[in-house]
Amino acid sequence: MTQKITISILALVLSINAIAQKNVYLTVKHKLGTNSFAYNQAATNDLGNNLNISRVDYYMSKFVIIHDSGKRLTLPDNVIILAKGSANVAQNLGSYNVTNIEGITFSIGVPSSYNNSDPALYSSPNPLAPQSPSMHWGWTAGFRFVALEGLAGASLKTVYEMHGLGNNNYFSQTKMVSGVENGNNIFVNLDADYSQALKGINVTLGPIDHAVDATDLTVLRNFRDFVFSPGTGFPVSIESVAKESGISIYPNPSNGELNIINTNTNNTLSSLEIKDVTGRVVSTHSFQNSNNIKIDILTKGIYFVYLKTTIGETFSHKVIIN
Repeated sequence: MTQKITISILALVLSINAIAQKNVYLTVKHKLGTNSFAYNQAATNDLGNNLNISRVDYYMSKFVIIHDSGKRLTLPDNVIILAKGSANVAQNLGSYNVTNIEGITFSIGVPSSYNNSDPALYSSPNPLAPQSPSMHWGWTAGFRFVALEGLAGASLKTVYEMHGLGNNNYFSQTKMVSGVENGNNIFVNLDADYSQALKGINVTLGPIDHAVDATDLTVLRNFRDFVFSPGTGFPVSIESVAKESGISIYPNPSNGELNIINTNTNNTLSSLEIKDVTGRVVSTHSFQNSNNIKIDILTKGIYFVYLKTTIGETFSHKVIIN
């Protein structure tokens, strides 16, 4: 199904403060040892256990951006990412007055201000909305911080499952990583090696630990201490980041008509927001199962198109209308 949207803007008012702000993107490349991550891929952990991973889902939140000679910018609690092994993370954390990014602090899980809320209060694409498979452990217990599952043993027939959660297990970590600047965007690039999530765990014994502070707690600590490292990220452009998940906008520059195409049928578009160069929102739209959208922008100028997907990823494109 193709949807068409027409935007008409009477005037653009330049704002120096808005232009000074930069879009901060967090990218996370999923890894399994030195290889790119894939579900059911054969691997080993530090104990030499043969294993694969069939599920890795986790929340990232409580972000603090370290910038400009050690300044710390705390982002709102509602900036939450649901990372899934099915798609590398490419998340717009927002627009901020920063010049050089030197590191990032974050936690795995959901902040206590949201953790014990009912997921029915949220609707997709909010990452706290009901998920399948579920990322919630009964409303009183809160959200699963990490769900890690797979098979282990010489013949890969032993099931293991670790679901870690709990306000007491909401650990913070800091990674010193230089932001990569491209135009009005800064990318903070991390790698995530999920073989390190199983460090020190004998998965051949088939642990099934859900919220019992056993191997599930070890997984959370491993996520804090070993999983993440500075990464190379994706090709450094907004368009390239989006294309990692199959999203493209063309032609750009355009005479007014833009096509938005998403080739990833497992991660459909849910909404878009269009801003002018002052940061003013000129239009917002929601979709259902849309992967082919047409936009008409009738006034010449520079715009930013922000796209959200059904799994909570956010991408933005700078577009030029001649």
